[in-house]
Amino acid sequence: MGNFSKYLMSDSTALSLPPGEDIIIDYHQLEQVLAKLESLVGTNGNVFKAKFPDQDDWVYNICDPEMAKHILVTNYKNYKKGVGIKQINVLLGRGIIVSEGDLWKRQRKMMQPLFSNKLLTHQLPLMISCADKLLASWDDDIKTGKPINLTESMSQTALDFILHALFSEDLDRIIEETGENPFLMVTDDSARDLLFARRFRQLTHLVNDMMQRRRAENRQPFDLLTMVMNATEKRSGEAMPEKLQIDEILTLIIAGHETTASVLNWTWYLLAQHSEIEQQLLAESQQFLPADKMPSMADTEQLHTTQQVLDESMRLYPPVWVITRQAFADDHFNGIDIPAGTDILIPPYLMHRNPAYWPDPEKFDPQRFSPENKEKQHIGAYLPFAIGPRRCIGDSMAIQEMAVHISRIIQKVHFKLVPGQTVELEPLVNLRPRQDIFIQATYR
Repeated sequence: MGNFSKYLMSDSTALSLPPGEDIIIDYHQLEQVLAKLESLVGTNGNVFKAKFPDQDDWVYNICDPEMAKHILVTNYKNYKKGVGIKQINVLLGRGIIVSEGDLWKRQRKMMQPLFSNKLLTHQLPLMISCADKLLASWDDDIKTGKPINLTESMSQTALDFILHALFSEDLDRIIEETGENPFLMVTDDSARDLLFARRFRQLTHLVNDMMQRRRAENRQPFDLLTMVMNATEKRSGEAMPEKLQIDEILTLIIAGHETTASVLNWTWYLLAQHSEIEQQLLAESQQFLPADKMPSMADTEQLHTTQQVLDESMRLYPPVWVITRQAFADDHFNGIDIPAGTDILIPPYLMHRNPAYWPDPEKFDPQRFSPENKEKQHIGAYLPFAIGPRRCIGDSMAIQEMAVHISRIIQKVHFKLVPGQTVELEPLVNLRPRQDIFIQATYR
């Protein structure tokens, strides 16, 4: 398992550092890191170290599932969020993506009930309406044969869903009163720099006003905002502090939008090139989610092929392509010393392409995630939502939203890629295409 044998010492108590004494990586230039790591894995193995140009401390780059499991699951208490977390902190405050220790545990427990089956059932009509709204927005382009900007469309529909799931009736009121959707900056500005973070944090005033208005009017619509406002600590019964409520709402906007938009973008890109798999999804959606009826939760649970396609799409194009950690205290694994303060990079993009765990890794093959094949998978070899206690809290909502979206859209239209496009990766915080992807859509 992995490439650890060359690091083991004859003295069982001796520990060593992984190779990479001469490797320098400017981890601040995130867009260039993935290509650098990809080239280094081939020559240095699945575990190697490197340094920032201006620092002496090592960064461990982990592409081995066993060691990833150790860091993210077995000994997760020894690790906090690592490289880049300060920038995310500016964006998201102290939401559960950023928080650590007792605060994170407390927030996680209070946020978990948000993603219950009751809420997912309630959100099914919204998922359907967002897909139908997107289809309607394409109508003129489909009829005239004009190419559709797939990347932009997936971003817009993902934002449409999460905003309505969060704010329900208040979102339409804000748009009506102000004449615009102030949250559209999330799709309009693709940069995730400090300037964006400052602009985004200005939305705290809008969210706070919404919360105060609900309290004054004694309104509690069944949506995520109400659930966050009502969240309490189980033992003490204490409510979540108002500032943390706002941080969690802003976290849900970013996380709920960007992950879904990325996965749907890459999934349709893949399906547009694999007509046989597209036909399988079409048949499944017509059977379990026919366009002339409102589905139930039981119906969505029958979308097994759709789930496999989404899993395989996230294997090839994980929305979060790198996971970072930093060691609190000294640790070791299989003869490798991990000193306190060591930064860790675990890139799912490369983990998902490890040929020892994924034969023919570049091939789009949803059968990898059939029930019998899924049972054989190593837990550390597949982590699009991370693994362990810090696994993405909203993964069930995202999966259902995406499965319903695909099942609804695929019954109405067929996609082809516009020929002659160059599709390159832009591995920033999320894994995006460097240039927007365009598709040609035709009605069935």
